[in-house]
Amino acid sequence: MSEGSIGNITAVLYYMFFVISGIIIMFRLLNSQKLSIMFKCLLGSVFGTLEFQWMPIIFAFFMDFTVEAHICALVIQVLVFILVILKTNGGHGFVNTYKKPMEWKRFLCENPASIIIFASFVIFAYCLNTHTILLNSDGSLHTGQATYSDMNMHIGFITSIAKQHTFPPEYSIYPGVKLAYPFLSDSISSSLYLLGASLRVAYIIPMLVAVMQVFGGFYCFIKFWFKKGSVAFVAFILFFYDGGFGFIHFLNKVNFSKNFTEFYFTPTSIGDYNYRWAQIIANMLIPQRATLFGWAVLFPLLAFLYYAKENRSIKSFLIAGIMAAGLPMIHTHSFLALGIICVVWLFWDMYKEKESYLLLKLAGIIWVVFFFLLRIYNDKTGLIEKNGFIIMIAGLGIIAVLFVKEIVLCFKNSTIKSYIQTWGVFLIPVILFALPQLLFWTFGQASGDGFLRSHFNWSNANDNYFIFYLKNIGITFLIFFPAWVSAKKKELQTASPMLLIFFIAELVVFQPNEYDNNKLLFVAFVFMCGIVSDFVIKLFEKNWNIILKCALAVSLLFVGVFSSGMTIARECVSDYELYSKAQVDATEYIEKNTDERAVFLTGDNHNNAVAALTGRSIVCGADTFLCYHGINTVERKSEVANMYADPVGNKELYKKYNVSYIFVSDVETDEFQINFEGLGQIAEKVYDAQNVVIYKCNEL
Repeated sequence: MSEGSIGNITAVLYYMFFVISGIIIMFRLLNSQKLSIMFKCLLGSVFGTLEFQWMPIIFAFFMDFTVEAHICALVIQVLVFILVILKTNGGHGFVNTYKKPMEWKRFLCENPASIIIFASFVIFAYCLNTHTILLNSDGSLHTGQATYSDMNMHIGFITSIAKQHTFPPEYSIYPGVKLAYPFLSDSISSSLYLLGASLRVAYIIPMLVAVMQVFGGFYCFIKFWFKKGSVAFVAFILFFYDGGFGFIHFLNKVNFSKNFTEFYFTPTSIGDYNYRWAQIIANMLIPQRATLFGWAVLFPLLAFLYYAKENRSIKSFLIAGIMAAGLPMIHTHSFLALGIICVVWLFWDMYKEKESYLLLKLAGIIWVVFFFLLRIYNDKTGLIEKNGFIIMIAGLGIIAVLFVKEIVLCFKNSTIKSYIQTWGVFLIPVILFALPQLLFWTFGQASGDGFLRSHFNWSNANDNYFIFYLKNIGITFLIFFPAWVSAKKKELQTASPMLLIFFIAELVVFQPNEYDNNKLLFVAFVFMCGIVSDFVIKLFEKNWNIILKCALAVSLLFVGVFSSGMTIARECVSDYELYSKAQVDATEYIEKNTDERAVFLTGDNHNNAVAALTGRSIVCGADTFLCYHGINTVERKSEVANMYADPVGNKELYKKYNVSYIFVSDVETDEFQINFEGLGQIAEKVYDAQNVVIYKCNEL
């Protein structure tokens, strides 16, 4: 689990070579584009990270996930780097841009969000450090509230991919089933772990880079869109410190101390009161690695695509397409959201009629009224819940007809060539590289029970549509309506994908856990924050009393972020034991004395130390992970219980699952009826310490 400093340095240098070379490559490729140094660095870091994630995977198909595959990836990256340097003209590239000294005061005035971005990074880094299997003084490993569950799954993926080397990887917590979860968000750490980094370093370093890509990408997109650093500043606060009105319940009904002591009882996640809009930093970016790494690509891509379509840059469209093609196995929801956004932007790119402006203004109001009425009707009949998929298909059918109409007009007007040279160039690499990923991994899993199906109104339990989003999103949702009506045509066209995303996400779910649709809704929320922020800045630019302005600003800030602040504060002080000292010691024995592809019989607890820390496979893991991935565990869980209760009578099950070792700790004795005499007849005790016993199975 832990390696020396040499291993850490070697692995991190390997990773940073890809990132830095990606930055230099992007500077050379985009030398002629009017993009800032900061954005080229951001885009280059994303490009380099994508190369680091994908190049070893390509070789792993032929060489497994091994050091040799990573050496080949490094060689190819060096060759690509040299080729780009030789074949591109440096011009006014990376070096020449630094002739003038940096004017920091001017930079801060033009980019006020830089301060809060830095502060947000510090908060994220602090929580990540205290939440990532932190060694306690008693030898146990601790974590925080947000990572108490999901981090176990991610660590298990990281260690099993690195240790077992098998590719394509299987679920280490359900051997025999291909890992269809978008695992590149974890394999990036597997690469570092394989190359000698400690598990903590391998887990943390890529996430620190990714969160800066998320922050920077969001900021650049909003600034490209509205051309104002002040708008991007306000939007950053609204998005990453979203809060809602949950704090009111703490003021009226709940003891404030519960916010800092109880598990997931904060103003942004009070299930009993129907508060479901998670705090972005604490509840999404820190625990949800797929979301973090998906947004690290998506947000910079939104800014880059916006630049490409505004400047009709063929090269930019091509590079954006190549980057977008790598998204499906990093975060499928981000890829889906990007697809929806591109369809809507392309439609407005082709649509020339002027009368669309009034319809767009009404669309935001129509959206809420439409779902408000659907909610009332569904409460009475339940028909919308059953037929959400049909409603979505009907809506998409109308959009498809409008889309085809515009394509026909483009052919008649002989303008189709310009769209083929731009959006077509973007689409080609997406089809060539993303479609095979979807066919090989995603579609097979998504065809199972519980995935694509009708489900109405996301996670709203008992509130009407308007009240639910008002209390969850808060002041941003309330301001959205006047902001939308007053926005300009171009701003509305850019923001309109949010309406289609909401329309789809409110009627259909794409995975067994309907709550996961928030990964689509939050992308729509990006556009909402942009529209609202522009409205707020314009409001404060008007000439009225400065004292009233300050009072209103303070009031809006308090109402907007107080709930979020309480949630982040709770996350900063949260501390839970994840693995006891006994479990940690046992896993160290396992790492040193067992084959890396050995299968263990253990309990199905979510914090399974064997699965997470050793990278070994276990017969059956936690339902909280597997069921939400579409895997039915009922039969195998029953078999595990039988294997513990009657080892001699269930020898065939041990053979069926190739069990090499049996793990018995307090978890297993609490969960199962353990027949120790029977275990002794089919296996040899090889470890016994601190109430943890490990048996090695005899030849069965």
